[in-house]
Amino acid sequence: MALTDWMTAFERAQASDLTSDLERAYEAALMIQGFELEYYNDRPVRPELELGIPRQTQAQMLRSFKSALKLCRSSLEQLEQKRGQLDGQEQRQLQLIESVVARYGRRSPLPSMSRSPDVLPSSLLNVFDGVRRQLDPDAEATIVAGFRRRRDSTLVSLRILLLLILVPLLIQQMSRNLVVSPLVDLYSKDMPILNYPQPHLQQEAIKKLRLYQSEVEFEALLGGKTPPSRDQLQAALAEKAEQLRKDADRESNDAIKNILADALGFLGFVLVCFFGKRDIQVLKAFLDEVLYGLSDSAKAFTIILFTDIFVGFHSPEGWTVLLEGVEAHFGIAHHQSFIMLFIATFPVVLATILKYWIFRYLNRVSPSSVATLHSMNGGG
Repeated sequence: MALTDWMTAFERAQASDLTSDLERAYEAALMIQGFELEYYNDRPVRPELELGIPRQTQAQMLRSFKSALKLCRSSLEQLEQKRGQLDGQEQRQLQLIESVVARYGRRSPLPSMSRSPDVLPSSLLNVFDGVRRQLDPDAEATIVAGFRRRRDSTLVSLRILLLLILVPLLIQQMSRNLVVSPLVDLYSKDMPILNYPQPHLQQEAIKKLRLYQSEVEFEALLGGKTPPSRDQLQAALAEKAEQLRKDADRESNDAIKNILADALGFLGFVLVCFFGKRDIQVLKAFLDEVLYGLSDSAKAFTIILFTDIFVGFHSPEGWTVLLEGVEAHFGIAHHQSFIMLFIATFPVVLATILKYWIFRYLNRVSPSSVATLHSMNGGG
């Protein structure tokens, strides 16, 4: 039993090292692509060219480029031997690394303008390589190891996702009901910071008191009764005012309870993120695989749904309801001008970020998804 546990731990350590190497090489490949797009008009990097930037900046960029290319080459030699253990998203990451390394050759760091053509097409060589891997005696063990690795990745992703959702929610609810609420109720009368008056609650109480006075007089006139005397009306208003004061104090205390409980819930979320850094990386890779595993139409549909909800024509109503709910939750006075300013700026910023992401990243990873998106969106 101990030997089995040791072997399982060793396999997981190897899978973790493989994921780490792939992530570092993938980030290096993305860095090289960023240099190509930013400085060389989406063409291979040519160190012999003089760019219209300061020499120190160009030298620093070239040093980073050479280091990233060296990392891609060294990692690619190890990753190609374990290709069968990679899932779909990791296979796409490996293909990106291979394409970057292929643009600069295997030996020379400088892209050659007069490279001799290959003897056979690369696609045909890939077919032969695939047949060779299938006939490999260790192919079955490699496939089983890859399946176990993907299964462990899925379980880890689901576990950390549930922890990120349930731990802050449970801490917020349990702390509010068991700790924060009794303490605030106990010390609110003695501590001014927990029992401060809120002007907007007082104004709402005054409006309700005036409405109550009008209702009392209207009911007396409507029923043909004698209007209440000044003393009777004063006593009824005093009783109603006391009730409204208790309601305002309760709302103020509820706002303080919500703030403290939400702070504890956020602290729980931070702790889960801190102690689960590796699991969050696995979750990120899992979500990338799910997202980029969708068809082009599904990707375009998801993007259009997201944009129509948050930055579309009907989004101001949703943002208004959301902001008013936040104000009520934290006991903040209603500011219509702030809500209108937020609606006029934040969705625009969000739409700009989304368009930049489509242009800078999605257009390179899945160009067909962008074409489908434009077609489904009416060409806009």
